[in-house]
Amino acid sequence: MTKKHHLKEEEPVVEVTEMVSPEDERVADLMSHTIDISALATAVTKQKAADAADTLEDLDDVEAAEVIELMEDQAAADALAEMEVPLAVTIIKDLSEDDRTQYASTLLSLLAPDDAVSIIRGLEEEFVEPLFAFIPVSSASKLRNLCDYEEESAAGIMTTDFVSLPEEITIAEVVGILRERELPEHVQDLPVINKNDELVGVVSLRALLIGMSDATVAEIMKHKVAAVHSDTDREQVAREFDRYGYEMLPVVDASNRLLGIITVDDVIDIIEEEQTEDVQKTVGAGAGEAVYSGVGEKLKGRMPWLIVSAIMMLPATYVVLGFESMIKEVALLAVFMPLIAALAGNAGHQALAVTLRGIVLDEVRPDRIFPLMRRELIVGLVTGITIGGSVAILLWLFGDGELASRLGVIFACAMVVSMGVGTFTGAAIPLVMKRLGADPAQASAIFLIMITDAVAFSTLLGFAWIALRWMQGN
Repeated sequence: MTKKHHLKEEEPVVEVTEMVSPEDERVADLMSHTIDISALATAVTKQKAADAADTLEDLDDVEAAEVIELMEDQAAADALAEMEVPLAVTIIKDLSEDDRTQYASTLLSLLAPDDAVSIIRGLEEEFVEPLFAFIPVSSASKLRNLCDYEEESAAGIMTTDFVSLPEEITIAEVVGILRERELPEHVQDLPVINKNDELVGVVSLRALLIGMSDATVAEIMKHKVAAVHSDTDREQVAREFDRYGYEMLPVVDASNRLLGIITVDDVIDIIEEEQTEDVQKTVGAGAGEAVYSGVGEKLKGRMPWLIVSAIMMLPATYVVLGFESMIKEVALLAVFMPLIAALAGNAGHQALAVTLRGIVLDEVRPDRIFPLMRRELIVGLVTGITIGGSVAILLWLFGDGELASRLGVIFACAMVVSMGVGTFTGAAIPLVMKRLGADPAQASAIFLIMITDAVAFSTLLGFAWIALRWMQGN
């Protein structure tokens, strides 16, 4: 007599992302009271990796390290991968300093190689070697090799945790390999190599599914392969993904040997980092500085450019000092000085931002530079006429006396010149820096402010000095 197995159908579970999960509520409840590290670790383990990372970032360094040590190893590693790199580095350091180097090494070995390398690069040498001592030799060797690559290069962001297929094996053998290996996310194509580890093709998962089991990989693979060299700049890699919609690109050396792969999620990280880096560079902050970077790193990145900024503001200061007696005589000038400087600076920053974006997206071609500069100048002059004219009319209608009305005319003339120079300079600075081989974003805003402030003060005070007798009705 056979038994009938009644299978209970499971109810589908639809998870709405906007809703707070029970795990998140449990963590919030624990953190609102005196923190029980053991209970919190259990609750954080059940959170999604990104949410667990947010929880750990809300704790101080010591508590975060204690929670991570009590979490399940893989859950702890997944959370570590989602954290801001400076905080993840701090946790690994705290574990090492507290004689828990072996556990820190375990976490690093569970991370994807590219994530592990990002953390290792942030550690001082005194911490790195003890960590490598507890990592299996083969894994440690791979991590050392990745650390040796230039951080801004394709090899510096690739992962070596991928599946490549020998060209001579059959589809049946491939199935056996894939059952034992976990494919990286977003990967629909697998690189194919020959006996010399050279990249010879790429095969899609779809082709493997519909192919005959006795067919070889070489028979179904695509021989035309898009790849990047190991020394390709990571910004160029990001542009390739954006332009051609790649989900994965193999990385090869000069001999066409396959070194690793770059996936689309790596590129998203690159874009975020590059955008942040460019914004920080324009104002003279450290390119690699993050919210959670240490005081020393923040000072190292900012202080040199703050000193440069102070020096560069001297021309504008000398302009004001040169007209000190006239400013005392016509005190209303002091009211309009910061206004014209701010407006000219803002106009310049708008042009700067648009031009930098064009450079990053490779939209600024040599034959387009002159039309670009002409358009920016026209925009500056038109906005200067509009804003300056509006202020002049307001002073004429509501100003107190003849002096205010005539000062409005002076302000309007100075505004046209300042806005024109501001937009022209904002577009010109990154183009000139790129032409000279420098980073177009590096401290662009500092140079721009120096020029716009000096020009704004010079034009306003200069025009006022020339027309001083007229302003005073003499």
